[in-house]
Parts: sequence; C-alpha cells; structure tokens
Amino acid sequence: MKSRTVHVARDGKVIGQYPPDQVASLLETGSFLRTDLCYSESNPTWVPIQEFLEKSGTTKFSRTKDRAAGTLPERRGSSGRSSRKKQASTMIAAWIALLLALAALVGAGFWIFELHKEIAGKDEELAKLRLTVAEKEKENQRLLFVSREVAEPGTVRGSMVLRNDGGKRIAVPGTQVNLFKRNAIENHLDRKFAEAATLPADAKLDAGAFLVQGLPQPDSTTTTDASGRFEFAVPEAGDYVLIAGANASGGIQRLWFVSFDSRDPLNTLVELTDANTVQQFLRSLIIVQGR
Repeated sequence: MKSRTVHVARDGKVIGQYPPDQVASLLETGSFLRTDLCYSESNPTWVPIQEFLEKSGTTKFSRTKDRAAGTLPERRGSSGRSSRKKQASTMIAAWIALLLALAALVGAGFWIFELHKEIAGKDEELAKLRLTVAEKEKENQRLLFVSREVAEPGTVRGSMVLRNDGGKRIAVPGTQVNLFKRNAIENHLDRKFAEAATLPADAKLDAGAFLVQGLPQPDSTTTTDASGRFEFAVPEAGDYVLIAGANASGGIQRLWFVSFDSRDPLNTLVELTDANTVQQFLRSLIIVQGR
C-alpha cells in the first residue's frame, strides 16, 4: 500500500508534506527541484525526488510529461542560456568601455606629444631667429667703428667706417689708429688746455690739429686694411683711448678720441660721423665714450 504523505526537504529544511501524485506535478511545474529530497513511511530514507518518484511508481508519468512537453528542462535551459547571454553582453560592454577609455587615453597622449613637439619647434624657430638677429646685429656692428670686438684676451679688433649725412657707410683703409692708456690722454689734455689758456683771446685754433700736437708715445699703433679693419695687442687690462684720424694733405681732416675698458666683456661701439669728430675745444666733447 502506497503512502499518502511525502515529506519534501530542500537545503536541509522540510518545506512541506504532499501526496505522491502532487509531488510529480509540482516537479513538472518547477515548484520542486530535482535536487530536493523526499521520504515517506514506505520509503523512510531521504532520497532525491527523482529517485523517490521512480520507487513510488510515478516515474512513467513524469518522464512522459518531460518528453511530451519538455516544460521544465526547456525552461531551465532557456533560463541558463539567457543568464549566460546577459553575462556575455555585460562583459562585452565592459571590454568596449575599457577599449574606448584606452583609445581616448592614447589619443590624449598623442595630442600632448604633438603639442610638445609643436612648442619645441616654435622654441627652435625662436632660437634661430634670435641667433639671426644677433648675427645681423654683429654684422651691423662691423659697419661701425668697433673699438673692441670679441677676440682672444689681450687683443683689440675693430673697423673704421665713416657714415655720411646720406647714411652711406664707407670703409676707411690706410688710416692710422693709436692706442693710449686713458690716464696718459687725460694728462695730455690737461697740458693742452693749460697751453690754450695762455693764448690770446682772439686766437683761432683748429681743435683737431692743436690736440694731436705733442701726443705721448702710443702703447700700440696700427693701420686699417682695405676693409677698414685693424687689430693690435693690449699691453694690460684697463681703460684705454683709441685715437683715429683721416689724414688729408698732411693735415688732420677728421679726428676721433674713443675710450673703452678692455675688461668689459661687451663690444665697444661708436659710430664715426662728422657729428662726433673733434671740432670744438671743449673737454666734454673730445673723448667719445664707447658702449
């Protein structure tokens, strides 16, 4: 005689008592799981529900229903596939998001690299421009009377170039350039001014010719070449005066006194024009300070 009551348990807990035929129906509808355990008075040992049904004689109905409708296995399989599809979709979306983030990061890196490259190019262009300007300035300096160009220690290099009123610059070759210590020239000028003070008030003096008379012996003397350039050695560091004059018919046509400090690392530049020649017997206007 079959038992009228079946005890069903899941995860170690009894979830109810049911008639045998109802157990099969509930399994078909998915209310019971095939892993649930059952026992009854006729089968007092806890066994899986499928095994219990086979022993109780309801297996044929259950398997027929499974084969005819396939409801429970199909629903379970469909649910599993749906879950796996959902997980796969989530993983694909995560990978796509990661790839997009990496692409954005790489793009930003390339943009920053190109920006730095462009800035470096601009800096290089600016450096070249500054170098060109410096070379042009140096070239322009050579168009002027440069009492001291960049040279090795103890050497003075320069050019003698005249500029007329029209702005045209002309190199002056074959002109004598003399180098004096500044204190020697200051002492010479003191003597010349004292001498001038003894002359009659109406005496007419050519300032240039008067001042070159009785000059002390120069420390160095040279003559400008065909390009108006000159070079000579400086005996020792200190303040010096270059005296350059363009001679015409044995007389002084133009005369310049240009001072500089041999310890100054910068070039000393004086543009020689008619405006800064020695024309007046004024001490403040005689020596032109180089820069």
